[in-house]
Amino acid sequence: MTSSSSREAQLEALFEKSPDLIAIHDDDGVIRAVNERMCDELDYTESELIGKRVWELDPTVEPSEAQSFWSGLSTESPRRFEGKLKRKDGSTFPIEIHLIRLDLDGDDRFVAMDRDITDQQEREERLRQQNERLDRFTSVVSHDLRNPLQVAEGRLELLKEDCDSEHIEDIERALNRMDALIEDLLTLAQDGDAAMEREAVGLKTLVQTCWGTVATQNASLKIETDRTVHGDRDQLQQLFENLIRNAVEHGGNDVTITVGDLDDGFYIADDGEGIPEDDMMSIFDAGYSMATDGTGFGLSIVEQIVETHGWEITVKESQAGGARFEISGVSQ
Repeated sequence: MTSSSSREAQLEALFEKSPDLIAIHDDDGVIRAVNERMCDELDYTESELIGKRVWELDPTVEPSEAQSFWSGLSTESPRRFEGKLKRKDGSTFPIEIHLIRLDLDGDDRFVAMDRDITDQQEREERLRQQNERLDRFTSVVSHDLRNPLQVAEGRLELLKEDCDSEHIEDIERALNRMDALIEDLLTLAQDGDAAMEREAVGLKTLVQTCWGTVATQNASLKIETDRTVHGDRDQLQQLFENLIRNAVEHGGNDVTITVGDLDDGFYIADDGEGIPEDDMMSIFDAGYSMATDGTGFGLSIVEQIVETHGWEITVKESQAGGARFEISGVSQ
């Protein structure tokens, strides 16, 4: 059985060595004790903090509301909320507060354990901005691409009436594929992995299908895999079409593209000019393109598809000096 003195020593060690900022105050909001982390983060000495009131350090606290809240708080019933802490120089940072009311040696005390959530809020803000960009992108896809596509489909129907050409079937197939891609992109953007329909997909057959839907000029293809993966067939078709198109656009019309196995996935590599080292970290950014006529969305879509499947994608230089995209963490 742990002795009272041992328990007090443990609590004191926890108080002092905690990564959180800890302050203990009474029901009037007067700070009675602080730990070293609180002093360091706010740039006060312990004596400067003790005796201050909570609302002097947290500008979000309204004194009368706080005191009413404290008086109604049950003993040993933790509560969680957010606030701010003000440093000695007047700057503030957001915190997550875990507050608990305790009887400490007969005194009614409130222990506030504060955690800096600056990084968390910055991530949330980046996510909000990404969602806004996604909304704008969805609008472009659904309106600005659909309208000219519908015009082209209408003109194709008129062309069918005027002539019988061997090229009409290829045009129709390409327009249908564009329409399917737009629909898939909207579904992916709006629903994420909830829209996925996983099944066994043979990579060899899939890559051959993709090769027939992309303008590959004089490029050549080597398939060195018989791997079957568990994934969404339509999304994986988008992935390979974008990677093949990227290789042709940047590697040249006579580029050789190889699809092969990794221990836990697959890769697609080419023998083109490769990716400049300075661009390696930004090629997956939406809007980024090395081609003057590129949309900048191709590799961003590839990355999103990979992440939606729970896989990982990396890019490096291929053995032939071109680009090599490796998709790993793939279950069969």
